[in-house]
Amino acid sequence: MKTFLIDPQKCTGCHLCEMTCALKHHDVFSLEIGNIKIESDEDRGFHVPTKCMQCEVAYCMKSCVASALYRDELTGAMLVNRSKCIGCKACIMACPFGSITWVTTEKGSEIHICNLCDGDPECVKVCRDHAISYIDQDKLNRDKRQETRYRLTEESGNA
Repeated sequence: MKTFLIDPQKCTGCHLCEMTCALKHHDVFSLEIGNIKIESDEDRGFHVPTKCMQCEVAYCMKSCVASALYRDELTGAMLVNRSKCIGCKACIMACPFGSITWVTTEKGSEIHICNLCDGDPECVKVCRDHAISYIDQDKLNRDKRQETRYRLTEESGNA
């Protein structure tokens, strides 16, 4: 299974990921309706891409009284069955990352959540600063263990 890795230190706040997402899924360049958002603190020059992290324990799905949220068997993406969604917004309140949004367009209002672009996320492809990665969870775990071993060895002076 793959997972997103977000590196806020690399994000420059260019918003290309947001616009690309909106174009792919809604045929319009917009900072308002994409499934990824850049949270910025301009005073400190800090930008963080936020999007659905496709949590293993999905509180959004557990909170949905209409059973409108489900996981795609192939990609593992959290998806919305729009015909079941009653618009109660319980999933928005349950998301620990604030990554599910309620968007109103000329077509109406609906829940927006990242669908992983069928397993090949556009936001990852267009991020020129490599602040967003979509990598194998096992590889991420191996890399983190290796990094921890390196730090511990370096700190103990046994390098």
